[in-house]
Amino acid sequence: MRLPFLSAIFCVSFLLSCSKQNEYQASGTLTGPDLAFCGCCGGVVLTIDNQPGNYRVDSLPFLSQQQLYNLSFPRQIKFDFTIDRSCGGIEYLKMSRYIME
Repeated sequence: MRLPFLSAIFCVSFLLSCSKQNEYQASGTLTGPDLAFCGCCGGVVLTIDNQPGNYRVDSLPFLSQQQLYNLSFPRQIKFDFTIDRSCGGIEYLKMSRYIME
């Protein structure tokens, strides 16, 4: 009788400790491909809500570059990111997870 009770307590505590992480670092708008021909151009232009700056995205997890370029723009997105690199005042972001709205 004691073993099923302890197992039930363990299962309930395990399920309660699991939580989905729904908060994202930032949100913004993918406005479309950067079609300029320059050394630092390319990718998809991203404007981050309430933040000035020039941002680009080269790829998204589970989406090919062709699929990224063929999205219908503008596209709202929430995401977690790290800065991949900077070039000529443009920061390229690497997204670890995202959701498009």
